Amino acid sequence: MRTLNKSTLEKTKEYIVAYQKENGISPSYRNIMHELRFSSLSMVQKYVLALEKDGKIERTIIGNIQTPVKLKKQGVTMAPLVGDIACGDPTEEEANIQESIELPNAIFGGGDLFMLHAKGESMIGAGIEEGDLLVIRKQNTADDGEIVVALTDGRNTLKRLYHKGGKIILHPENPKLSDIIVKDCAIQGVLVSCIKMYG
Repeated sequence: MRTLNKSTLEKTKEYIVAYQKENGISPSYRNIMHELRFSSLSMVQKYVLALEKDGKIERTIIGNIQTPVKLKKQGVTMAPLVGDIACGDPTEEEANIQESIELPNAIFGGGDLFMLHAKGESMIGAGIEEGDLLVIRKQNTADDGEIVVALTDGRNTLKRLYHKGGKIILHPENPKLSDIIVKDCAIQGVLVSCIKMYG
């Protein structure tokens, strides 16, 4: 295993701390890569994991860098944008933190929020279209009728959730498409809001 450069490790920690103090949020992996001229995001991750292992920083359950409570901006929640979600056939799950976005608590509420780009047309009846930004509250339970991010057989999808006859029904809001019926699935979050993207 390649030994990490101690000087670069210290510079990474110093940049993270300085960024948090100035902005009230933590830098994204992409911020760090550009600022310190890392060759790739995977290299940034290696240094971040090393800092976490040494107790110099903490990461959230989603994997982004945790901002100390005393430095967090008040009245906002930082929501990492973690890639795409299929509004059609399920796709392989792959969390890829692209950036973090400030969401006002007065509009979106608090909690552990993350964001996804919508893909596909299976939820157009609920007003969700290709490219929309979806705000998701991370939780592992949901009530019937809620729109959820569901993980089944290692693949994720966005559908309306129902339970019937001991089965789980993941219902698309598009009359051209059929329900996905499974015995079990993992709920990763519940839709809070859909932000429309134009142009």
